[in-house]
Amino acid sequence: MDTENKNIDNVRKYLLTDVESCTFTFSDGMTSKVKSNSDKEIVLVKLIPHSTRSKSFEDKVHKNYMSTKNVTELAELCQYDCVRTFTRHFKKSFGQTPYQWMLDRKMEEIQSLVLNSDMSITEIAKMYDFKSVSHLVNLYSKRFGNSPHKSRLLDAI
Repeated sequence: MDTENKNIDNVRKYLLTDVESCTFTFSDGMTSKVKSNSDKEIVLVKLIPHSTRSKSFEDKVHKNYMSTKNVTELAELCQYDCVRTFTRHFKKSFGQTPYQWMLDRKMEEIQSLVLNSDMSITEIAKMYDFKSVSHLVNLYSKRFGNSPHKSRLLDAI
């Protein structure tokens, strides 16, 4: 059997004939009913699992991460009771752990404040709940290659 005939047979096993209507019930409780008209037309339905769920998940993360301080709070705001389940879904959608992703966003915001504001590094460290200014300076230096102070000087040139 050649490849083309095999593909047609795979499609045929999902082809339903003489169906007046079909109701789909989704995991979130929503239903959708598909009806054919009297002309015996073929109705083709393509179900794409997880794509809208994934997009919805990503939207929830983006919407809620600014108002959270840690992964547990973010999971709760995204309506997950289990942080491990949230982390697994997060890795599938974003390709990294929620902690690392949140740290990346935080560091981008800090860099923007360093380069575009007159706030002291001490104020920024307090604003982002760093235990010490030196912790922020070390993390910033590793990430961006320069200390916050040096970044400001170089940006001013």
